Amino acid sequence: MELRAPKRTRRRPRRRLGRKRAGLARDLAGRAGLIATFLMGLAGIALGAGVAYLSGRGDIAAAYAAAPLIELRGGEPIGAESAPSERSRIVELILSGGAPERLAAPAMAAGAPRIIVIFDDMGLDRAVFESVMRLPGPLTLSFLPYGKDPQPMVDAARERGDAVLLHLPMEPAGGADPGPHVLKGTMSATDLLTELEWNLGRIHGYIGVNNHMGSKLTRDEATMKTILSVIDERGLFFIDSLTTGRSVARQAGEAIGARVYARDVFLDPNAGEETVIAQLAQVERIAVETGFVVAICHPHPDTLAVIGPWLTSAPTRGFRLDTVASLGALEGAWKRPAQVAARD
Repeated sequence: MELRAPKRTRRRPRRRLGRKRAGLARDLAGRAGLIATFLMGLAGIALGAGVAYLSGRGDIAAAYAAAPLIELRGGEPIGAESAPSERSRIVELILSGGAPERLAAPAMAAGAPRIIVIFDDMGLDRAVFESVMRLPGPLTLSFLPYGKDPQPMVDAARERGDAVLLHLPMEPAGGADPGPHVLKGTMSATDLLTELEWNLGRIHGYIGVNNHMGSKLTRDEATMKTILSVIDERGLFFIDSLTTGRSVARQAGEAIGARVYARDVFLDPNAGEETVIAQLAQVERIAVETGFVVAICHPHPDTLAVIGPWLTSAPTRGFRLDTVASLGALEGAWKRPAQVAARD
């Protein structure tokens, strides 16, 4: 499968979105333990695609027990959705420590389970970017639009075969600073669209968008419809980072026909290597049980120290590294009943 993004962002026909934008603008105005030290010797443990990565302090159950339900920055549990799909229910069960005896998975996932890792907050530091580029891939890199001259890094990532996202700053519920040109629900429709166009125009060659922060804005369905309509008009998709369990991004996307996906696991919601290790155990289980997993992380030193050896050894344990370019096909398999079969 070709994972490299096209050289230019694909555009779709305009589809008469002027009236749609105007309607959405009116809506806006009117609405108020530890994982094994990665098999560093001949005494490593051989694992297949159906076996999760083991903890150095015992079996994988110890890793789950270390963090059965990591809380998000906004204090809401990972995996919460208002109307979860079948796969989402499986993911939520795994994240909450459940152990179903038999799960359904799409037939196309009968091969190596796919692991999609997204690195957020790229484009601010060239040295950090180079550290990520030394990791095994392919990966997905999400670039903040306000970085200084991020395009050469975008080009280098694409040349390597990585996928690129735009990391769109959105209003958080707390006091954290998302950076300049942030999108806010209190903006007029004109100001919102102006800032959105500025962000989307900062780099080229990306195939989708995901939110930077946004625990407040992604709860606002009218505003999300406006944002997603512009993203969809450009032929892009949106990945909800799920910084809040009450996000309505997927519902907003369904309402206007935009493609919206969501991450499954945050690898580093809290500082420390042990958090990353525990989250990687969940990543592997979700991939095995559902055929693929979407994990988001940040280029923190603790994260890089753990994920490097883990990515290196993942293929020998039966996993395939992939990018967000495959999400349409992977999620689509779950929506076609004829291709769904029970695992042995």
